[in-house]
Amino acid sequence: MPQVYKDVLEFDLAKGTYDTQLLVESDVIVPESDPDVLMILAVTPRTYIKETLVTEGKIQFEGRLVLDILYLSEKNGELEKIEKEVDYHHEIEEDHIDRRSRSLLVASVENIDYKLINSRKINVRSVVKIECRLIVSERKEVVVGAEDSVRMQSLKKKVKLTHTIGQNTVEVFAKEKVKLPEGEAPIQKVIRVNAMAKPEEVKITENKVIVQGNIQCDILYISVEKQFGNLEANLTYANFVDIPGALNYMSANIQEEVIDVVTTVIADEKGENTLLEVEITMRVKVQVMETEEREIPVDAYGTKVYIQPIIENLSVIENVETFKSQFVVKTNLELPSLLKKCVDVHVIPVVSDYAIDGDKLIIEGILNYTILYLTEEENLKTYTEEYPFKTFVEIGDVKGSMLIDMEVSQSTYEVISMREIELKFAIESRVQILKEGELEVIVDLKEIEIPREEQNRHSIVIYILQKDETLWDIAKRYRVSLEDLIAANQLEEDKAIAGMKIIIPMEE
Repeated sequence: MPQVYKDVLEFDLAKGTYDTQLLVESDVIVPESDPDVLMILAVTPRTYIKETLVTEGKIQFEGRLVLDILYLSEKNGELEKIEKEVDYHHEIEEDHIDRRSRSLLVASVENIDYKLINSRKINVRSVVKIECRLIVSERKEVVVGAEDSVRMQSLKKKVKLTHTIGQNTVEVFAKEKVKLPEGEAPIQKVIRVNAMAKPEEVKITENKVIVQGNIQCDILYISVEKQFGNLEANLTYANFVDIPGALNYMSANIQEEVIDVVTTVIADEKGENTLLEVEITMRVKVQVMETEEREIPVDAYGTKVYIQPIIENLSVIENVETFKSQFVVKTNLELPSLLKKCVDVHVIPVVSDYAIDGDKLIIEGILNYTILYLTEEENLKTYTEEYPFKTFVEIGDVKGSMLIDMEVSQSTYEVISMREIELKFAIESRVQILKEGELEVIVDLKEIEIPREEQNRHSIVIYILQKDETLWDIAKRYRVSLEDLIAANQLEEDKAIAGMKIIIPMEE
């Protein structure tokens, strides 16, 4: 075996795509301090994965389903709220799951059903979808040269490789006080807070990633005059995440999700509850990646020693790219009762199918929405409907395994008549694509016997270039250097065409 010189390639590779659905069911008991339930109006769910554990042959997900339940009390018919957290566990078993894997994942609620068992007990069933992509970092020694006696000739190719430097997850806290506009009746209680993180800047410094952004909050409350009101709050956040080895030229993949919302009604200097303190807990997951372009040999031969390259095929992640888009859905809806006021709208976007069409990712799905409204008779009612949608995200020529996440950034309505309203939903799409590529590398060289046809070589050889052949193919066949072949024929490598007569500069 000839002596070879090697270098180490570091790269990420995809180790599996796992999409799963699970049923999360729980009985919700009304707290002792809250009144009995007369009627359930709406159940608003959200979910997140608290922890992912990958072991040999198994992935385990520890998740949490957060339920906001609105109901009418049996005592006085007023609107009440219960918040319930349901922890769930799910696992996937497959022989080829690698314990070294890291996960990219998205969890979403696809469906919610509920039933009133009695005035103190509610049964809730929810379908949670988990999309998971596993990534493993690898190191591979590849041949980049050989001892001088071999006179190794190599065909080199530029390749792009991405490998993960590190990842970390932290909790970020944001707090803000919001004051009611002048003239508005003081707050009695908060009914619902919709919070959405809006990252604005990601900066990578030495061993750290700085994340900054804001959290938009839409707050529904009831005043002391028993009227419904809305407040908007904008909370800013800035925090750093420790990632040893991170440097400013690298890239970062950021995933942010709101996991807890706490509101506190505060009295002003007059003793009236016109202030609301909003505190948000958000989980930020950061993955730092380095992408480098390398030139490595993908084929080789020797002009002095007969060698055969031992080639291995690798499937590598070239890059992890994120694409974002926003689309607006409009629909008119006729309510079963005469409308006095629209109180709240909640929407769950569900992706049913997607496909690549040229440079676009076509996404189809359903919007499940629930409207809470006040009738002319001052009764609270809900109406639930589905609306199909079709949208696209421009992704260029990037192909590979992907994760799709959708959330509603804004819901508005306009009253058309006493029964009809126009709904408008702004939906934000986020697509992560693991761009993959195939790569051939030389992992070793093997010395072989002299082929019989090479034992009696002519001193002068003229070869006619065949269709689809390259000068490299000819140089390798006759074991001459590519540079000598080009010089002997006064050629430019990219100008060789089929039918051309090539003089082979044979060595004696």
